Amino acid sequence: MIVIKKYNSNLRKVWDSFIKKSNNGTMFQTQKFLHYHIDRQFINHSLIFLLKNKIIALFPACEIVNKQHKVLYSHGGASYGGFVFKQNLSYDTMTEIVLAFDQYCTSNHFNSTILIQSPNVYSNNHNSSFNYCLRWNKFKEVETYLSHVTNIGLSKNIEDLLNKRKKRYIKKLKAAKTFIIKESDGFDVFYPILLESKKNYNIQPTHSLDELLLIKRLFKKDIVLLLSFDNDVVVGGSLIFIANNNVGLVFYNVVLNKHKNSQLASYQFYKSMLLCKKRGLQYVDFGVSHIPQDKNPLTPKLSLIGFKEQFGAFGVMRHVYKKDYQIEK
Repeated sequence: MIVIKKYNSNLRKVWDSFIKKSNNGTMFQTQKFLHYHIDRQFINHSLIFLLKNKIIALFPACEIVNKQHKVLYSHGGASYGGFVFKQNLSYDTMTEIVLAFDQYCTSNHFNSTILIQSPNVYSNNHNSSFNYCLRWNKFKEVETYLSHVTNIGLSKNIEDLLNKRKKRYIKKLKAAKTFIIKESDGFDVFYPILLESKKNYNIQPTHSLDELLLIKRLFKKDIVLLLSFDNDVVVGGSLIFIANNNVGLVFYNVVLNKHKNSQLASYQFYKSMLLCKKRGLQYVDFGVSHIPQDKNPLTPKLSLIGFKEQFGAFGVMRHVYKKDYQIEK
């Protein structure tokens, strides 16, 4: 029988240790990451699933109450949430987890739950069984996110993954040596470029500068900033999150407006791929490729999709599920 235990701060080391050894955990699901937020506060309601006194799954979550409607949400402060499993769980055990989770939600008077599963490429062993279990147990898919990833493990040479045009651009930039790209801790010079880039689309960055500095302190080796220099002046940069042993996520890739047509953004993507290859990763995730703010949130951003495909990228889905519960009054 599966037992569910609510997370508390005394279990932080146990939680983060399980994430590291799990099949599909990422840095975003560690309690260390979930506590970094400066301007946003969450009611932590994360869950631990045990079978025969051993942890088999975790659910990073926060509790949201809106006009007496109580929601268990996987987790509002993370890029990737959802259930995290131990290696090689059976379908039967996954089903038991879902049933135990349903019982927990009703017993604790949650009106609904929303969960966002990480794409399969973040798993050691790709397995879609849990998505099937959710659908079979009346979880409804309410949103879908499209990301694009490149399997950098397919070739020893990153150049082989690029299309012919990108190869030519990268070759020319290498030969010209106009831009020098290197690792840096210069978040203070990177952030104004990030602000300028996001302003073009009338949006704000996901993180404040203080939050980025804090995340870097918490994950020194796994947050990598690449800065691009033109005659010792910073003109662009990429921020890569090493999410787990499989995937590096290019969270930001920005250049100054005056360099938009210089192919610097492409060069930065290429350098990010090289860095992830050097770290022994299998995939590079270039992030979402649609327009969530649009009237129809599934609207594809065709120019961005085409750009990523030139780096050998293909689409992966991130599913958002919701289930409503009948709560007895």
